[in-house]
Amino acid sequence: MTGNAIDKNLNDDGCAQHRAISSHIVFSRQFNSSPKLGQVVGLAFANWREWDENDHMDTHNFYSALNEHRRIMMPVERLENASSHLNRGITQNLDSQTAKIEHHIESDQVAGAVRSKERGARGIGVLLAIWWRFLLCTLSNLRRRMWRRRLADFAVIELHGELVERIPETSWWRDLLPGNRQPLSLEYLENALTRIADDPDVKGVVFLLRSPALTLAQAQSLAALFTRFRHMNVPQPKQIVAFIEETNAAGYVAACAADRIYMTPLSEWNIVGLRVGGLYLKDALKRIGVAFDVVRVAPWKTAGDMFHDATMSDESRAQFNWLLDSLFADIVSAISQGRKLSKQTVCELIDQAPLGAERALAADLVDGLAYEDELPLLLGRNKQPATLKPYDKVKRLLWRTLRKPGRGAVGVISLEGAIMMGSSRNLPLPLPLVGGQQMGHQTVQQQLRDARQNEWLDAVVLHIDSPGGSALASDLMWREIDLLCREKPVIVYMGNVAASGGYYIAAPGAKIVAQSATLTGSIGVINMKPITEDALQKVSVHRQFLQRGANADILGEDKHWDAKQLDQMKVSVQHIYREFKERVAAGRQLDYASLDPICNGRVWTGAQAKTHGLVDEVGDMHTALELACTEAGLNLDQVRVINLPTPKDKLPAEPLADVAKVLGVRNMAQAQKMLLEIAQGNWAALWGNERVWLLADNLPKIEG
Repeated sequence: MTGNAIDKNLNDDGCAQHRAISSHIVFSRQFNSSPKLGQVVGLAFANWREWDENDHMDTHNFYSALNEHRRIMMPVERLENASSHLNRGITQNLDSQTAKIEHHIESDQVAGAVRSKERGARGIGVLLAIWWRFLLCTLSNLRRRMWRRRLADFAVIELHGELVERIPETSWWRDLLPGNRQPLSLEYLENALTRIADDPDVKGVVFLLRSPALTLAQAQSLAALFTRFRHMNVPQPKQIVAFIEETNAAGYVAACAADRIYMTPLSEWNIVGLRVGGLYLKDALKRIGVAFDVVRVAPWKTAGDMFHDATMSDESRAQFNWLLDSLFADIVSAISQGRKLSKQTVCELIDQAPLGAERALAADLVDGLAYEDELPLLLGRNKQPATLKPYDKVKRLLWRTLRKPGRGAVGVISLEGAIMMGSSRNLPLPLPLVGGQQMGHQTVQQQLRDARQNEWLDAVVLHIDSPGGSALASDLMWREIDLLCREKPVIVYMGNVAASGGYYIAAPGAKIVAQSATLTGSIGVINMKPITEDALQKVSVHRQFLQRGANADILGEDKHWDAKQLDQMKVSVQHIYREFKERVAAGRQLDYASLDPICNGRVWTGAQAKTHGLVDEVGDMHTALELACTEAGLNLDQVRVINLPTPKDKLPAEPLADVAKVLGVRNMAQAQKMLLEIAQGNWAALWGNERVWLLADNLPKIEG
């Protein structure tokens, strides 16, 4: 490649040095036949090395230098040896730089060719996907015409048991195992209602509420989904019918978003309000010889109250009261809007509850009393009963609409459970404070790195449902989320709980979305350890230790912290608390000095958090996806939403573990290890090496 060719392929900025190199290549070829003149040129380039250090060399300076050396009035023969040496060194240096430039250009050309091939392959893939969807829709709709009589007027969906946010990630073969039934998800319900809305012959959906284990935040998401469903097919709006066998506050809030509510004649309207309480074990633990050392940033950080308090503190009482006020207002507002009753009337009815079915009907809390087998007549027309069939049996007969190909993709990562070091896991027995489901920092790091390196993703939604946990693990996750935010829009959607460490990892998000009833905040730190020496002595168990180092026993369970160690723990907690507030101030663009009144471990509902600037929007996952598309310049109706899978270790025993879970004997080794540690009095092993926590335990346990 010639110097001119190189010069043509270089960028304009900072190219003076490269043009000089190119010129030298040309001159060196021209002056090979004239050694003396070549030596003069070599001396010119010797001075170029000095100019290059100050980045002042350009083509004009090069020619000026050349003319200057031609005017040197001294015998060229005396400079022959020195010039020859310098010329060889400079030529080798320039040839090396020239080779690097040529390699760079060739690499760019190769990369461009690869990108061109990738774009071509992607285009072919899109065309094949469009063709496949068209073929699938055509065949499916042809089958629908043939079996149209089997289609129902109303699809029936049963709500019972646990409800999760996203469709669980499972292996295909697990669906074939007997007794394996995945929990229902809000994502599945949204997909189902979208399919039903597209079919011109289906009149609506019947939801059978059989005591579903709903949280209030999930009920609000379900109500928002019902509202969207009514607007999916505006020319032919479809109905949502709720049939209730047993009622509770969350289930009834979701039912109030339906068009009609039916209740069995012997059911009761059990919306009696909300009640919250705590369990305090200090006195009981004292009787068996167990105590706890606790250091926390403020009394509102109540994660350890169960162990070191005998009664509810004033701060806990105040916090529970403002949470109850917000949650109760959500319930009253939802019933008032859904049943077209005044808020005062709703409060009076709640105070009178439980109400029998007849009284509930008279108060317009339900639209009718019936048994499930009577629903077809109630939903039919002109004394012609409607046909009702389970959604699973009619979904293959529903009309398929060929949608536009997706323009862009948004990835969804679900981060659920207590935050711990290591890999994500489900413990066979729930641990105190941290529970059973745990998300490990190594697993989450891998997920986030995969999302960051995935060129097909335009934005990411993080679904966080966590009470927090390990401070170190939270910070390591925060770092990966922060790096992801620098490359792609990241929207955080908070589920039921995103508090303490759960809020820590949410702070970098471009926007934060939460339901009104989400529990969040708890920006604070706690450090605690159990003291079990007296308990062991009560059963004549004696332990003796030898140590080197003044603080080798600082994590030991056989003695309380002394004054010096207690001061060290306080310094550690305050340091992490300052770091926590700095993360919040930077991520939420809040004044650091004004954070304490909304931090110090205080827990807020999503509605309250929005007023304090800790949350941007009150809404559901759909709201978060809309914000992600807005940030990425996409249209949600045309974007592909992808659940990003959790990276799994390539362990041969993994299929056997899944089978064991179905058979009810999963993680027996873990259970045996946990029981052994308890029997030996080694409680610290249950929490690993963690002592500093960003944890929001002792949150309101709603009864209603």
